[in-house]
Amino acid sequence: MRIEIEVNGNVRDVSVEPDAARPGRVHVSWDGTTREVDARLVERDRHGMLLSLVRVGAGAASRQVRCVATGRNGLTRVHLGDVIVDAVINGRRAAGDAPGGAAGGASRLVAPMPGKVVRVLAAPGDQVEARQPLVVVEAMKMENELGAPRAGTVTEVPVTEGMSVEAGRLLAAIE
Repeated sequence: MRIEIEVNGNVRDVSVEPDAARPGRVHVSWDGTTREVDARLVERDRHGMLLSLVRVGAGAASRQVRCVATGRNGLTRVHLGDVIVDAVINGRRAAGDAPGGAAGGASRLVAPMPGKVVRVLAAPGDQVEARQPLVVVEAMKMENELGAPRAGTVTEVPVTEGMSVEAGRLLAAIE
């Protein structure tokens, strides 16, 4: 799965690939660097998610990280001990700068990664604002709130709660 992460104005395309042979292990790649990480969900509550991340191999290290959705589309506050970092996850996609988010004609909201639809927050005929949450997709034990690429009227929502979706699958259309 590919994720766009922005921290302090720096945007990185990050690839996260599960290790089929070892549950909980993922290979995380960015800027030509790949790390093997054991990632486990410790708890999920009203304060967000607490993750245990262990880098495997050379330079092994471990951290507990709390991720808290801020209510702004794509913005996640990441707590690394005493350090707090604001990260925008797939921000350009959510803002409509990705393919399918053009200002004229119909806009399409597509799944940025494979996952499971856990909530559908809009229906055909609904008037929505740009970045208003429309669908929540769970991937790798994280819920991703996906918003309208622009303001308009929802014309199509071809997914339902509980449905599995592949990356690129149409979640909603807005005119």
